[in-house]
Amino acid sequence: MSEFYIVIRESNHTLQAHYYDYLVLLKKMMATNDKKTVDDLFDLQFSFRSNKNIVNACNVNEQQIKILARILCRESLDSLLQSTWFLRKKYCFVDITKEEIRDVVSLARSSHTQQANSTLTPMDWDKSLKATVNINEHMRLIQAVIKPLFIWWVKHVTPQLFTLYQTKRELESQIKQCENIKSFEEKQLSNTSDSFLSLDDINIKLNSDKVRLIVINDLLQKDVTLLLDNWKNEPVFNIKINNTLDYIQKVTPNSELIKPLWDILNSIPEHPENCQKLKDWLLKRELCLNNDEFLWR
Repeated sequence: MSEFYIVIRESNHTLQAHYYDYLVLLKKMMATNDKKTVDDLFDLQFSFRSNKNIVNACNVNEQQIKILARILCRESLDSLLQSTWFLRKKYCFVDITKEEIRDVVSLARSSHTQQANSTLTPMDWDKSLKATVNINEHMRLIQAVIKPLFIWWVKHVTPQLFTLYQTKRELESQIKQCENIKSFEEKQLSNTSDSFLSLDDINIKLNSDKVRLIVINDLLQKDVTLLLDNWKNEPVFNIKINNTLDYIQKVTPNSELIKPLWDILNSIPEHPENCQKLKDWLLKRELCLNNDEFLWR
C-alpha cells in the first residue's frame, strides 16, 4: 500500500486572543462540569447580573457607535468593537468621550494614509488608544485588572489547558472532514480504480484521530477539574466584588503569584502614586494596554 497524507488546511489568519476570548473558551470547556460551581465562577465576578439597575450595555455607546459607523469602514468599526479597549468600556458601562472619538478617527485616517485600503485590527486599536482606569470603581477594577489577572493565573495553574482545547477543536475538524471524504469515496465504489484514497486508508486515519480525541478529552477534563479545585481555594477569584477597598483589604491571596500585586493594590488607597507600580506590574505580564493610566479617586 502506498503512503498517503490527508492534509487539513486551517486558516492562517487568526487574531491574538485576549482575556475576553479566553473567558468564553473556559465556559465552553466547563459545559459538562458541575453547573453550580461553573455558574459561581463566572457569575460572582464576571457576569452582568449585578448591574440590573444599569441600562443595557449595548445602549451605553449607541450614539457614539452610530457616529463612528458614518466615518469608519465596516471592517475597522468591527475590529474596534472587538478590541479590549472597547469591551472594557462596554462591560463597565463607560461612555466613549468626544475626545476618544477624535482619537479613533485620527488613528483610522493615519492608518489609511500610511497604507491605502488597510484595516485596523483589535490589537492596533489596543496599542494606540488611551484609557483612564479608576480602580476605586469596582467594575473598572474587575474589567481592567481582575479579569486579565484571572486568565494569567489560569495559565499558570493549568499551562496546557488552552492548547489542549485548541488541539481538541482541530481534531474534531479533521475527523469531520475525514468522514466527509469517506462518505464521498464510498459513493465511488463502482470506480475504485479512480479512487483518491482507499477506504482502508481513510478508516486508519479516522480511527487514529478518534483515539487521539479520546485521550485529549481526558487530559482536558483533568485540567478543568484541577482548575476548579484551585479556584475554590483562591479567594481573589471566588468572592463577589461590590467595593474595591473592602475587596483588596479583606482578601488575602493564596497564590504566591498574586501576593506581590496585592501588596501594590493595598498600598494605593494611601499612596495613589503607586498606581504606576500597578501598571508596571500588569504591563510586564502583558495584562494591560500600553496607554492605560490607572488612578485612584
